[in-house]
Amino acid sequence: MSELLELSTEREVEPLLESPSEQFLLSNIILLSEKSDSSKILKENGRVYTPIFIVNNILDLSDYSGEKILLKHVIDNSCGDGAFLTEIVRRYCLEFLKKNHNLAQLKGELEFYIHGIEIDKEECNKCKNNLTHVASNYLDNKITWDILTEDSLLCSRFDGKMDFVLGNPPYVRVHNLKEQYTNIKNFSYAKNGMTDLFIVFYEIGLRMLNDHGTLGYISPSSLFNSVACSTFRKDTIERKKLCQIVNLEHFQVFNATTYTTIVILKNDNTNESIEYFNYDQNQLKPCFLERLNYTDFFYKDVFYLGSKDNLVKLRAIQEFVPNSHHSIEVKNGFATLKDDFFIQDFNFDSPFLIPIIKASTGKMTKCIFPYENGKIVPFQTIEKDQNLVRLFLNNQKDLENRAIEKSGYWYGFGRSQGINDLNKSKISVNTIIKSLKDLKINSCPPGMGVYSGLYIVSSYSYEAIRKILYTPEFLDYIKSLSKYKSGGYYTFSSKDLKQYLQYQLQER
Repeated sequence: MSELLELSTEREVEPLLESPSEQFLLSNIILLSEKSDSSKILKENGRVYTPIFIVNNILDLSDYSGEKILLKHVIDNSCGDGAFLTEIVRRYCLEFLKKNHNLAQLKGELEFYIHGIEIDKEECNKCKNNLTHVASNYLDNKITWDILTEDSLLCSRFDGKMDFVLGNPPYVRVHNLKEQYTNIKNFSYAKNGMTDLFIVFYEIGLRMLNDHGTLGYISPSSLFNSVACSTFRKDTIERKKLCQIVNLEHFQVFNATTYTTIVILKNDNTNESIEYFNYDQNQLKPCFLERLNYTDFFYKDVFYLGSKDNLVKLRAIQEFVPNSHHSIEVKNGFATLKDDFFIQDFNFDSPFLIPIIKASTGKMTKCIFPYENGKIVPFQTIEKDQNLVRLFLNNQKDLENRAIEKSGYWYGFGRSQGINDLNKSKISVNTIIKSLKDLKINSCPPGMGVYSGLYIVSSYSYEAIRKILYTPEFLDYIKSLSKYKSGGYYTFSSKDLKQYLQYQLQER
């Protein structure tokens, strides 16, 4: 191939869309056009197509670039139609042709060093065709691609041989795994919690690496804190595999509600620290923040990510042990499991109606409360209230079909939480916020119920609690927990809120 031809083919395969925003738009158009598969296939196979900017991010972070990629084995073990492998082939060809124009040798190296596994035969064939199309920009030779139609869970051919394992492993929840469930439970990383298939692919990928190999994946950010990923977290820290984390936070790469992270592991790493990045949504690339020691972010088997300063503050809160005289409880509100029946603006009076507040919005309304002193009243007592008994009998079938706790009654709440605290003073708090203006903190007198959120029972005043929560420090704390919700929001649990309040009250 002449130098002129080489330059011309390089230009032909360069992206036509230059700006990151155009690339993101194009990627989403492609994703939508490829969404011909049913949701059933997506749930069972975990097939999610990867935008080119994410492919490039992972390859760059994994150092799959430059002359050093030549004569190095690389695999995508869940390659789909070849999103990663097509870019890998493109990069390999460009690097090879910078110094060598032996096309027969290039053909041989593409066949020998680039590998893929895909369980779906149709996707596997698409992948081969896509690789051939990319390679045709550089050589006319017919290439026999090493792309296997196999189950990566059962494939050991590549173990210990790969210099790079790169890709986007499938996301499949345990209840959708079907016949693969038994095979999955044989993996060490799949022993805990509600397993997702992606965590098993970390174990498969690490097994495929040689002694100096690098793994680069994008996967759900539940990797940071879920019970299912606890063995992975402990193992990669103990064996010093973890090198880089890109926290994409609220930036949703895929057309789903999944929040993702990019993780780079290296077999020859010796540092007990990571390079920590956030993500520039405008430039579509990682931005280095700082180097974090393992001990900075790995605490109680969870990865907590953020600036070192915020992590120091978070650790102080989490390690705090309150004095016994500090009395404060944070609990979940009522769980009727049938709010549209129990909670309404009823147009009649009844001794079994109480005022109630929706913690998530602060809206006040009424609630049927068939309890007295924390215990459900006999239905015969309710039958004396004609308005109420008519409602119950008209809705009995729906009420009986709820997943009521074992000790429950068909005409009672689905869960017993919050019932015993009705006659206590409470402070309601919503659990999903983006900024301090989203906080809804309301004082609830004895006799008022709370649902759709949390409530605080303590000896501290409403003003004292409100003063502690309406602070930038509280918002930083919630963000550092990395519990993401759509639209840029964060959520937190009763345990999270209680720990923060105890710490701040002690400090003050």
